[in-house]
Amino acid sequence: MEVKIIKVATNGEVKALIKPAEPIQLPSIQENWRFNFDKQIKKLPNSTAYILVTDETPDTVEGCMVFQMVEKKIPNMAFIEIAPHNRINEKRYERVAGCLIAYAFQRTLIEGKGDYNGILFFDVLEERKQDQQKLMSLYAEKYNAKIYRGTRMVIADEDGHKLIKKYLEPK
Repeated sequence: MEVKIIKVATNGEVKALIKPAEPIQLPSIQENWRFNFDKQIKKLPNSTAYILVTDETPDTVEGCMVFQMVEKKIPNMAFIEIAPHNRINEKRYERVAGCLIAYAFQRTLIEGKGDYNGILFFDVLEERKQDQQKLMSLYAEKYNAKIYRGTRMVIADEDGHKLIKKYLEPK
């Protein structure tokens, strides 16, 4: 799926692509990412890893997300991470996480079954409680996620459709 992200240096839009990833394309801790996506995906049944790359640098992963259908019916964003170079003060691109989260919600509309159609679940798990709360607040403020239970969050219905409109639909 084609999307547009913002190149911070120029504040201009850049064409990008969200696509299923081959195992060799998946980022890892050895590349300063927080997760070894190739190892995680092997542990998760009914899951697909997606990467976001730009047209300018198609071999550089800007963000990665693992979408899983729990019990083949419940949509779950198992992992999401933006590239290390997009987390620092002098980051390269904005909107990477938003595009991946919106895409995960869009997958729920395609793959979600019954009551789970149009509902995206995900857990926020951090080692330090204050980091976890900060991240949950960010998801709530920026992506309209709601706390479901404990550290489990959900994006549903109108909130998900707003994300699709903001991050996936051409302007």
